[in-house]
Amino acid sequence: MDDDMPKREAYSLQRIEDGRSIPVAVFYSKAEALTIIPSLDERYRLMLGDRQIWPNEPSSGRHSGKAN
Repeated sequence: MDDDMPKREAYSLQRIEDGRSIPVAVFYSKAEALTIIPSLDERYRLMLGDRQIWPNEPSSGRHSGKAN
């Protein structure tokens, strides 16, 4: 193990199903994590460590801007 390298927090994409979070993917760069946001809907959240970064509010119900 390389103790000289600082540990970075990872971005975690999670799907919310029946009140549970299910890990889907892990991203180690902000750019990678942010590219997936336009394709997410209310069933997903993006976390950085233990902070939810998308959607900004856990119950916001935001949509991706796509027409129904």
